[in-house]
Amino acid sequence: MPTDSVTSTLLAPLLRGDAHRPRLTTYAAGFRTELSTASLANWSAKVAGLLVDELGCSAGDLVYIGIGAGWQTAPILLGSWWAGLTVTDQDLPAAAAAFVPDGPDPSVGAADEVFVVSGHPLGAPSQAVAAHQRDFTTAVLPQADRFSPHGASAEVAVRGRHGDVTVAELLASAAAVALPTGSRLFSVQPWTVPNGITGTLLAALAADGSLVWSDSTGDALVEQATAERATVTAGFDAPGLPRLD
Repeated sequence: MPTDSVTSTLLAPLLRGDAHRPRLTTYAAGFRTELSTASLANWSAKVAGLLVDELGCSAGDLVYIGIGAGWQTAPILLGSWWAGLTVTDQDLPAAAAAFVPDGPDPSVGAADEVFVVSGHPLGAPSQAVAAHQRDFTTAVLPQADRFSPHGASAEVAVRGRHGDVTVAELLASAAAVALPTGSRLFSVQPWTVPNGITGTLLAALAADGSLVWSDSTGDALVEQATAERATVTAGFDAPGLPRLD
């Protein structure tokens, strides 16, 4: 049977609801960025279009994602899966594309196509792009806001250092996280692939909930959790809220 992607499985029911509902909120370097369901889907569609329509990637191709948690990371992951590709946390020359952080090391990203992700709260282009690299923002913005898969997804969603994880296994792991429907999960957990992303972003989407991720510490986390009306935390304690882990 054809395999539906992680992204189409999770986003389709959410888009049939309130598309303007906040779905992902991040706090990074003192800045807050929020994406609604529609915005998350649009950015994910742009990434999928970049990979398929511009680069010509096909189901099963590898995409190296070497960036941590962030608002741009979510659509890069979801767009890669929407395109039917296999995400890897290994910087392999065989990867069809690589997404790497803005930084001083131009040797990161062994793929032929390397995109530098700025991490800027408003998506401003990176200012540190080597000659063999491309800026993610300027590459992805011209892409269409909608995406229709050209075929079935690859069966393997993640090819990690510890083996393969199928689409079915990844979705089952996300659904198995004990999140009540509509939860607002506030997390400081790293977005490792697959477990870190499964237990945060994918779990929230599977529960028709939303995710807040923060790089803050101490009292600032409790203040943010209160302001965001979080219902559960992961990676830290907040008074009156259950902790997922």
